[in-house]
Amino acid sequence: MRAQVSPRRVIWITSDHMRHDHIAANGNPAMVTSALDQLAATGVNFHECFVQNPLCMPSRCSFMTGFYPQQTGVTRNGQMLPADFTPTVATAFSAAGYQTAQIGKLHFQPHEDLDFSAHPRHTYGFDIFWPSEERGNYSDAYYHWLEGRYPEYAATFRVPRSSDPRRHWTEKVPRPVDAPWQATHAGWIVDTACRYLSTRTDSRQFMHLGFYNPHPPLTPVREAWDTCEGRELPAPVRRPAEWADKPEPLASMLRHRSDWSTEDFRAYRRGLAALVTEMDMAIGSLIEWLRSNELLDDTLLVFSSDHGDFAGDHGITHKGPSFYDEVMRVPLILSWPAALGSSRRDCRGLFEMIDLLPTLLGLCGAPANDVMAGRSIAGDLLDGRDPHGREDVLAYHADGMAMLRTSSHKYLRYEPHGSEVLYDLSDGEFANRAGDPAFAQILSAMRLRLLSRSLAAGASARPVRHPY
Repeated sequence: MRAQVSPRRVIWITSDHMRHDHIAANGNPAMVTSALDQLAATGVNFHECFVQNPLCMPSRCSFMTGFYPQQTGVTRNGQMLPADFTPTVATAFSAAGYQTAQIGKLHFQPHEDLDFSAHPRHTYGFDIFWPSEERGNYSDAYYHWLEGRYPEYAATFRVPRSSDPRRHWTEKVPRPVDAPWQATHAGWIVDTACRYLSTRTDSRQFMHLGFYNPHPPLTPVREAWDTCEGRELPAPVRRPAEWADKPEPLASMLRHRSDWSTEDFRAYRRGLAALVTEMDMAIGSLIEWLRSNELLDDTLLVFSSDHGDFAGDHGITHKGPSFYDEVMRVPLILSWPAALGSSRRDCRGLFEMIDLLPTLLGLCGAPANDVMAGRSIAGDLLDGRDPHGREDVLAYHADGMAMLRTSSHKYLRYEPHGSEVLYDLSDGEFANRAGDPAFAQILSAMRLRLLSRSLAAGASARPVRHPY
């Protein structure tokens, strides 16, 4: 029987708006992601990992607690995770003997007008808390660092707030920035992380690095933009009038960008790709720092995302509760040479992102957490076995919108509209088979399975403080 070992450092990196195919090693050679390719080549790479909500806040509150959105109570953006919610990723790692630090985007609570609000920012159990929820919006930890370290670029990196009408144009049209990547939000995260780790050599460390890339606005540095020059990104995949056989509200989502041209979508795609490259440069710098300080082998590095971006597929951009794979399927890579080896391992079973936190705790030797809804696959990973995936994955959005996906079919339910969609995934996510008699039996089985899983996901295993 193997002896349980624990990594000295756990660094969980999250991106925002990043699809599974935004990594070259995942089958998109037009992407420039040398650092992430390196992690994939020497780590455990998951190819069928799905989030439990297609938006930032509910997805993060779900996978960083190990609960479904129905259990956290955060099912859409703008709803705050309760300040005393337990366990969170921070309280769980603290209980496992790690000092915990948060740098960058966490997004457990709304952040619009962050620097004007009198409401306190909750730390959710982190020992060290340096939040910066966007790139250049606020007078926050990033911007204070920027003004001190790179004052000549302080004005360069200012961007409109989310509610500012000017934000629309910077989200649609790429605007390369003439500045070094080291001065970006991504550069700040890595610089801060390395300086912090260099002073914490006598204790076990858990660190969450919350990158905002490649979330719009599309303002990559020129170096990253030029690196992507001449690379032919795959064209958006869509069919004419996809909304014709779709019920509401999905039909409305599919019509939302009907005024965008093919060139609009191509420009948007290139902007996202450059922001991915910008982040990859920073991650590469972090990996090199760990290697040069002989810390890499005993560090568990995790890379994931909160959701993807349509990037023009199905004629849509950004994200939303249409539940297409472009938004629901995310990258997930685990690298820990000392215990997981340094050879590439590809996991192709179905996994839910709520399984990640229990798995990370298991890799660190923490006792099994029976409260969380997620499942740990740490034992399989440590023993070198191919983890057995789930039979299906579940997702839920506010107001009764839900998805159930198997390896062969996907079922959507929009309860307020009494409507449903069924895809035969062998033909992609285009034709709605819900009204096709040939799929009646599959439709009935998927409908029943969604009901069963939704009821289970709505139950809470959290302890009761008082019976009244």
